[in-house]
Amino acid sequence: MKRAISALLCAAALAAPISVAEARPHRHHRHHHLHQAFAVQEEQPILFGGIQSGLQQGFSAGTGFVERARQFVGETAHQVGVRSALWCSAFLRKITGATGVDDRALSWESHRHIAPQVGAVVTMGRRGGGHVGIVSGFTAKGDPIVISGNHGHRVAESVYPRHRIRAWVSPT
Repeated sequence: MKRAISALLCAAALAAPISVAEARPHRHHRHHHLHQAFAVQEEQPILFGGIQSGLQQGFSAGTGFVERARQFVGETAHQVGVRSALWCSAFLRKITGATGVDDRALSWESHRHIAPQVGAVVTMGRRGGGHVGIVSGFTAKGDPIVISGNHGHRVAESVYPRHRIRAWVSPT
């Protein structure tokens, strides 16, 4: 039953009314080419049968963190004030004040899992570890736009393919 409800929430979140904003172009550290500006679709909170959903709670909790994270875009670990090795998790801890997580990106998966939405923290797997960031929007194709530390040795806002996301969790 829980899986059916989770699937319904995810499907409804994707079908929710959206507003369009424009995100700034960025450089991707591996491909070294400038991406074009893209449309950002921000999901709106959804109410089912008059009951407040976890979507709305996560949405209102995370949007302030997105704005705070965006203030650091382009800065290095030293400029942010965190350690300079494997610092994506340290950056998010600084932004959110989260407890119960460490320097391992995948340690965020112990937080409450929530539906995909702006303000959610996402974890991604990679060879030798993981990566973590906060969702600032979605492309028209549904891929999350993520602000993260240690993206090309800087804080960056970049699109990640949705299939790379391991978990969508609460920032607190």
